[in-house]
Amino acid sequence: MKGFGFDLRALEVFVTTAQAGNMTLAANQLRLTQSSVSQTISALENNLNVALLDRSIRPMELTVAGRYFYDQSCHLLSQAEKTHQVMSKGDFQKLHLLRVAMVDSLATSLGQPLVEVIKRHTESWTISTGRSHMHAQALLTRHVDIIISDDALEDHASLSRHRILREPFVLVVPSQYAKSYPSFHHLLRELDFVRYTSDSLIGTTIERYLRRLDVNAPSHMQLDNTFAVLSSVAAGLGWTITTPLCLFQSGLTRDKLTCLPLPADEPLHRNLTLVSRPNELGKLPQILAGDSRQIMTEKFLPGVLRELPWLEKELSVG
Repeated sequence: MKGFGFDLRALEVFVTTAQAGNMTLAANQLRLTQSSVSQTISALENNLNVALLDRSIRPMELTVAGRYFYDQSCHLLSQAEKTHQVMSKGDFQKLHLLRVAMVDSLATSLGQPLVEVIKRHTESWTISTGRSHMHAQALLTRHVDIIISDDALEDHASLSRHRILREPFVLVVPSQYAKSYPSFHHLLRELDFVRYTSDSLIGTTIERYLRRLDVNAPSHMQLDNTFAVLSSVAAGLGWTITTPLCLFQSGLTRDKLTCLPLPADEPLHRNLTLVSRPNELGKLPQILAGDSRQIMTEKFLPGVLRELPWLEKELSVG
């Protein structure tokens, strides 16, 4: 680890000296010798390569650099004191900061209710969206604490996992083509396939599925988010494969889109899972997973099944 040139004890000596304006008074307050205080301040200045105190006047005053370092030192010492108090009490029920990353399609349905739960258990929090593989890497490198993703990081056995939703992939076509759809190959003759970008997990999953079906769709349209993909389909530019959650998250009017099942003998599903590092968040992952399932059950499933009742046996929460 990089050396900073100071520690908390040195900061305490510096702050006390700046407030006292005199090393002897500071030494008495800290129960140190005057020479010890002087050596600590000199070591700080040498390590930082800057003068912190103007010794040419009495009482001593801070230099410009010293004033900046004084303010930062006070802040660091205050945070250290708060940390010490929390650790002494042994009460870690409320986290200082929780960082959550989730797939875009969950943000609309889970965002606001999930924030309310997080607020009750943390002092500060962040929620971000984006690509699943980026979230996975962020969790492994400790840049986020929880991900809710279609990448459950199954190669990392030590992680904690709580499944939120299992949903099928579905075929989405412009409504005017719905009645005349007999097969993939017919669609390929009539319309372009609107792809998700190949660097997204959902895009990779769909491409692998099409290869399994021996469907070779030319690559004319490759878009990086669900709204753009489904907007293109709604405009009659092509057809696509997506999931019910992605479809309903887009907010597009369903009169322009028709959702159809994929071939029954070749189904395709995705699992959305809450993944965290074990133990360090206490019971919070279980609580968030439970609340997420409840939100899915109460707010997502009724709307989906009202529009697409044939999905009832394909969708499962938890």
